[in-house]
Amino acid sequence: MKKILISTLLMVFVLGSYAVEKRLMGGISYFESSDINTSAKELPISPYKNGTLVFFRNDTAYSFVPNQNYMIDKITPCKELMNLGIEGTFAYDAHHNKLYFSKPGETGKNDLFVASWENDKWTNVEMLQIQGVMKQPLSYKNSSLAVARWVQVGRGASGFYNPSLSQDGKRLYFSGEFKAGKGGRDIWYVDQVSDKVWSRPTLVSESNATTSDEDYPLVVGDTLLYFASNREGGYGGLDIYYAKKTKKATEWGPAIPLSEVVNSSADDYNVAFGSDDGSAFFLSNREDGHGSDDIYSSVLIGFAPDMDLEPLATLDEPKGFHWVLFFFDLDKYDMKPEYEAQLDELLSAMAEYPGAKFEISGHTDSRADDDYNLRLSEKRAKYVRDLLIKRGVDASTLIPVGKGETELIVKDAQTEPEHEQNRRVEVKIIEDDNE
Repeated sequence: MKKILISTLLMVFVLGSYAVEKRLMGGISYFESSDINTSAKELPISPYKNGTLVFFRNDTAYSFVPNQNYMIDKITPCKELMNLGIEGTFAYDAHHNKLYFSKPGETGKNDLFVASWENDKWTNVEMLQIQGVMKQPLSYKNSSLAVARWVQVGRGASGFYNPSLSQDGKRLYFSGEFKAGKGGRDIWYVDQVSDKVWSRPTLVSESNATTSDEDYPLVVGDTLLYFASNREGGYGGLDIYYAKKTKKATEWGPAIPLSEVVNSSADDYNVAFGSDDGSAFFLSNREDGHGSDDIYSSVLIGFAPDMDLEPLATLDEPKGFHWVLFFFDLDKYDMKPEYEAQLDELLSAMAEYPGAKFEISGHTDSRADDDYNLRLSEKRAKYVRDLLIKRGVDASTLIPVGKGETELIVKDAQTEPEHEQNRRVEVKIIEDDNE
């Protein structure tokens, strides 16, 4: 029963985007200390190139790709990230081939740095130029420029840590301790003003900052913010919280702690996600690990269509039955082989609604004209309908609909994993005779 409960609560944790939320609904997961952990401290995890994630152990960076059960079964040294002096998490910008990270600067406190990918290595490492933050205190006699400027030495700035990047690469989130904050470390952001200059630091949200520490920010889809905090009211030590906002909102909603499935009386922090498979990771120094800080990973253990649990109200889930399944290759309408196993899971779930009618909607990405995408989406919907009919579902209960690119999950998709989330079929109830 505990593992079933964990799978339901996991939805709030893993699920930085609607698509990832739905892809996890077909399985039950829990978290455990990964077998690759050692008695040494595993240091923060960050998403990196081609769907890999990277963590540090001592002075060595290791990369991995989660396996089909969301676990880590192989790690590989990532030499290109060594010798940069990275401390904490880093932010990789695939669109502009940039790397943002924190390390000690000339003041002895941590600064933010940026590197460029050239000649198969990270090079041109420069300290980020942030308005109002100078390396040395400045004196402006008879000048208003001395008013309200942030000076890293002598004005209470205590380092920049654990950067996380927005989708467009133009807003950088980080943690830092400044006199302008609430006390302890808070979550801040800077916006790119030009190629070389970033704006003054701005507190992410007054409502989410406390006199305690807020650290390890991770922004997913520009609408979910995960971070760790040791504020009062938690489970003890650092706990993982999240806040939400809509695309049009300027303020983040209130911080909500994850459940005891993730949080514990130990330090739990540093959320990281696999690129497109629903895998989730965090660090913790709880007692059941291998020693010191360990990586905890989600573990897929199967499907349970009969779990009798209420979903959490914070998910904004559509009411009733709603599956997002069957991700397709570009320009294809037949199912990718790795998703065929989900068909039996879908059938089991549909059997829980005798007499219901289901809409099967096909969707595409945005890389073709509207008419072509509409026709392709119709083929995808009919393809899934025909598979269900062959497995015994009454054809009169299945309504195929093509929606083309009108309901994109990732509206400004750039990478192939992002485009793939848009190439899908959704199945939902449109009539239920049991209601």
